[in-house]
Amino acid sequence: MSIRPFSTNEIENLRMVLEKNGWQIKASVENNFRYSLKKNKVIIFTIKFPVAFPLRINVPLEIVNFRLSLAFKIWDLNQSTNKLILYLLKMLRDLAIQISIEHSFLVEGKEKAIVDLLNLIIPESSKGENENTWKNKIRISLMTKRDEFQEQEQSIVNELLPTVNKSGLFPTFKLPWELRTGVPKIRTSETLFFSNDEPIDEFFIIEKGFLTYFKDLDYKKFYIRSGFDSYTPYIIYRLLNSTDVNLELLIDNWIKFARMMLNSMIEIIELAEINQHDLIQFNVERELQNNEFEEDTNNFPFTALHYESMIKKGELYQIHNDLFNSPPTNFEVLETINLYTEAEELIKNYRFDDATELLNQSLKVFNKNRQKKIVVSILLKLYHIASLLNRDEIALNYLTTALGIAKSGEVPIEYIMKIHYKLGKFFFLRKNLPQALNHFSVIVSFLEKEEQSIKKEEYVGLATLYMGLIHDEQSQLALAKSEYKKALQLAISSKKVKLNYYLLRAKQHKDKGNLSQSQKLLKAGIDAVGIEFDDKKYQLTFFDLVLELTEFYIHQRVDSRKALFLLKSLEHRVPLNMKEISGIKRGIRWNLLMSDYFDMLVKNSKNASYYYKQGQILINQLKKIGAMN
Repeated sequence: MSIRPFSTNEIENLRMVLEKNGWQIKASVENNFRYSLKKNKVIIFTIKFPVAFPLRINVPLEIVNFRLSLAFKIWDLNQSTNKLILYLLKMLRDLAIQISIEHSFLVEGKEKAIVDLLNLIIPESSKGENENTWKNKIRISLMTKRDEFQEQEQSIVNELLPTVNKSGLFPTFKLPWELRTGVPKIRTSETLFFSNDEPIDEFFIIEKGFLTYFKDLDYKKFYIRSGFDSYTPYIIYRLLNSTDVNLELLIDNWIKFARMMLNSMIEIIELAEINQHDLIQFNVERELQNNEFEEDTNNFPFTALHYESMIKKGELYQIHNDLFNSPPTNFEVLETINLYTEAEELIKNYRFDDATELLNQSLKVFNKNRQKKIVVSILLKLYHIASLLNRDEIALNYLTTALGIAKSGEVPIEYIMKIHYKLGKFFFLRKNLPQALNHFSVIVSFLEKEEQSIKKEEYVGLATLYMGLIHDEQSQLALAKSEYKKALQLAISSKKVKLNYYLLRAKQHKDKGNLSQSQKLLKAGIDAVGIEFDDKKYQLTFFDLVLELTEFYIHQRVDSRKALFLLKSLEHRVPLNMKEISGIKRGIRWNLLMSDYFDMLVKNSKNASYYYKQGQILINQLKKIGAMN
């Protein structure tokens, strides 16, 4: 059944009733009773319970700001729903009047220090200013003055952790529904979340200089939120701490009060004579997050972080939870993620020494905080750098260290399989076949027992392929044939396995002098995916297939037409993949093969010289950064 939207007349009459009873649509700092209306008949009532600062100052400063909100949707305005609206208006105002939440702070003798601190962090305000705008100005000011409070930051977190945990909220990877699209980049490294396993949101959020708590409840078609936020933890911690008042005790009481307010709202709903058929169960995220409210004013008490994300121009970012094995409990861990991501950028720009330094710095922090997952990730990055620079012994050390940490627990199985695979390849390329076979066997024996695992077919397929190659080298032909058969079957569902199956087997036959068999495998590999294959994830392996076959037609079974066709097929694709060292190496090989083609088959020394020089330019680039001997 479709809902008839409010008419203009209905909205005007409803607003007149609400404002006559002391409710305002404007969310100014001074307005404690707020409402919002949507034409599709969503109604929001929000009460604000501020605790004023104990000193008279020229700005609307509050120690803490409690908010209690009720959102609901009606089918129509009629006698029953009008009665419900009037009842809620009265009961909510009565609740606000009955509650006393005054705080007693000892400020005598501290007035000057407090005023100096307020002048440092509190910006100018104007009468009637929107509260979200005002609060965001304070948050920006806190952000620009963070160096002033660096010593207090972790002390505040350490002091609050026992209280927050005692309230049933623990470090979490969960995010409030209103923040799932992301947050401004700067906030990703300075926001700690605490929650529980309940299906509906309850969160305590610690930012630098800003605290937020809220608990939601979906009750009898009403959506309720009770919570608070405070931009004064620095002030409380630095100047108002005493034996009677401290931040830990305040937060404990504030959480209890917010939860009590939620219970009060439930009592109000229970006492109402509500006909449930008058109300509509609505999609909270869809209805409350869009801005189709009268006067574009949505007074649902979203977090300040949500408001900042809404007004942020540009991309929003996800918090890097994917790199942690346990939710962070301090800002140091979050901030160190920045070193990790910066190192990733340095690697892309071939600044390997700088990247290594940052990765080693971050390694110390994550080790100290027992974040094993990212420790393993860093060791794999360091291995990658060492292998690019042909530092085999160092690369092996990083891999074996990573495997030891990964096997000690708290690291996903995918990481362990990745390390075994890299170790298997490392030993295979250096002809240590027993060691290589051991690592590939671990992958197969473990993953074959797993019903579901990320990249199971890929890892098992590649491992069985290498096991086949090893058995082939050891002249165990029956075992090799069996492994090849398994790998080829898994290649049906994995492009990576398919391309490597033909490439690696062809290269092995080439090394043994079986050139005809090598050619057949290379041609079959290209035919299996098509000469126009453009899957970027596996394009370099495809290039290797084409370049190997090109070399065959230039150096072994001479066929200038086929050689030129293959080279031309990569002419415009190879340069697009030369942002990384692996792509540059393919570029070198392509240029040198073009040089050989013109020198040996076409007898054009000018073109041969040109492509040879292009290859040398790329070789010198790699030598300059230490990626080629």
